[in-house]
Amino acid sequence: MSASAQGAAMATPRLSSLRRWRALLGFLWQAGRGRMVLYTVLVLLAGLLPTGVILAMGALVRAIPAAVEHGLLAPGGRPALAALAALVVGQGALALASNALVQLCRVIDSAFALQMHHAVADAALSSPGMAPLDDPAFADALQPVQEAERRTVLRRTSLELSSVATMRLRGAGAFVVLLAFAWWAPLLLALGWHLTNRLYVRAAEKGVSVEMSDGAERLRRAEYLRSLAVESAAAKELRVFGLGGWVVGRYGEAWQEALGAMWNSRRSHPGLTAAAVLVLAAAHAAVLGALGAAALDGTVQAAALLVFVQAVVATSDLGMIGDSQWFLAQSLAVAERVATLRARTPVRAPSAPRARPARGASSGVAVRMEGVRFTYPGRARPTLDGFALDVPAGQSLAIVGENGAGKSTLIKLLCGLYAPDGGRVALDGMDPVQARGRIGVIFQDFVRYRLPLRENVAFGHLGLMDDPAALEGALRDAGGAGLLARLPKGWDTILSREFEDGADLSGGQWQRIALARALAAVRGGAGLLILDEPTAALDVRAETELFERFLELTRGVTTILVSHRLSSVRRADRIVVVEGGRVAEDGTHDELMAAGGLYARMYALQADRFAQAEPVLEPVEVCDA
Repeated sequence: MSASAQGAAMATPRLSSLRRWRALLGFLWQAGRGRMVLYTVLVLLAGLLPTGVILAMGALVRAIPAAVEHGLLAPGGRPALAALAALVVGQGALALASNALVQLCRVIDSAFALQMHHAVADAALSSPGMAPLDDPAFADALQPVQEAERRTVLRRTSLELSSVATMRLRGAGAFVVLLAFAWWAPLLLALGWHLTNRLYVRAAEKGVSVEMSDGAERLRRAEYLRSLAVESAAAKELRVFGLGGWVVGRYGEAWQEALGAMWNSRRSHPGLTAAAVLVLAAAHAAVLGALGAAALDGTVQAAALLVFVQAVVATSDLGMIGDSQWFLAQSLAVAERVATLRARTPVRAPSAPRARPARGASSGVAVRMEGVRFTYPGRARPTLDGFALDVPAGQSLAIVGENGAGKSTLIKLLCGLYAPDGGRVALDGMDPVQARGRIGVIFQDFVRYRLPLRENVAFGHLGLMDDPAALEGALRDAGGAGLLARLPKGWDTILSREFEDGADLSGGQWQRIALARALAAVRGGAGLLILDEPTAALDVRAETELFERFLELTRGVTTILVSHRLSSVRRADRIVVVEGGRVAEDGTHDELMAAGGLYARMYALQADRFAQAEPVLEPVEVCDA
């Protein structure tokens, strides 16, 4: 290896360490500048006062003979009184500074954790689309932050930093004191402690590095298996199929595998460890032996010997600190990871406000897709290839096709969640991201927020959060008027049994809330509403009635309905059949049936079910559970 290459290899760990410290201190500074100034003062006091106490104790011992001979109140006893006063004041100030520092650290760590969460949230939400979240590397980057939060690392960062800093200051003070005995004594002790500490730090950094890289994926898998065991999502199947033992066993194996990789990385070479311990022991033996010899020949008096021996013991603060050092290493690594994520976050250029007409407006949005091509990362074949579609403002359009035809992908592109690889998507001539203020959507896997009912409906348009009349109107139009009266705290009821006075809802009730959310978007000015198979769990009849109600309530708004049940969407103004990533057929239900093409064949295959789905009987409440 060339000299330049060796220099680069040696510089890399140092540069990485500097980046970590810069990131950590930067986040702490952002968490509260005034607090950090006070924090620095208290750390200096807590770190330097112990050295002053040692010196005051030595001065007291040295002055005691004169005080005994002449009395404390005599001039000869005043040095003892002064030393005693300095000792008491020093100990008191040390206690006050230490206690104040602990209390301040609690405040700083809370603000620091919040600052880190904001930085991670900004990184996760920086992209208007979903592509970054689909990248496994992004998930691996977030895993250490989540793991650090779970183990309360973020909420003890400044506390552990203060512990390390004060101990290092005590060690530095002891180093200076020992210089008064012999210049070589503190250097020899510092060398011994540095070698042992370097081995510990290297093992800690290796462990953290593995945890941040190779271990991240393993930890994610272990955490997922753990969530299966303790959360409600898989509770029914685990019990019915008797999978509890299997999940617990696999979780244990995955956890041991992840920890094993980190344990192996933290192991130091036994020969190096033994050598460092021998150097440290030899250093102490040499310094203490020299002190003993100096005391025997009278070169060092009893008071000075007491000070120097305490200083020798205090130099241990230059070595390994244990848990505080380990936690600080994790905080440094997490801070660097979050800073890297934030640095990769694209800077959002100032842009015009998203299109949003005055509340209550319901003008439709014109949709145009020209030669759209899109391929998911990691796939060879495009999902959409040359897709073209024009939807006039105010028209109701149904999109149908076989599973995997690209229907949901089409909706994601319309919502700006993904950018096309080629072609153009425009809503009223604008990019979908800029037009989001005019889009309302219910996805197949719509979110069931474990938040109050008010938020669950108002998320369609946040401007309605404090408008009970508008929210009640949206919920009523969605067929959920009776739901509000049955909830224990009305609009403030949290929709989850995990919270006090919370309520669990049926699938049908959640459908009403999802529809109300979309209708709230209409009341807030959305001109394009999309239903992307959110009713897949409903029977044909319930889905048909929901779509018909949706079309009735959104007249004048451009509506797009996606369903694999053709009878449910037959009353749309227009139906598009997607096949092979393109529009295969386009027309009304009657036109497509008369053409006898793909739509007609698909409809014929579902004919019996369509007949059962016709709502010819008495009206049934929409989305009934």
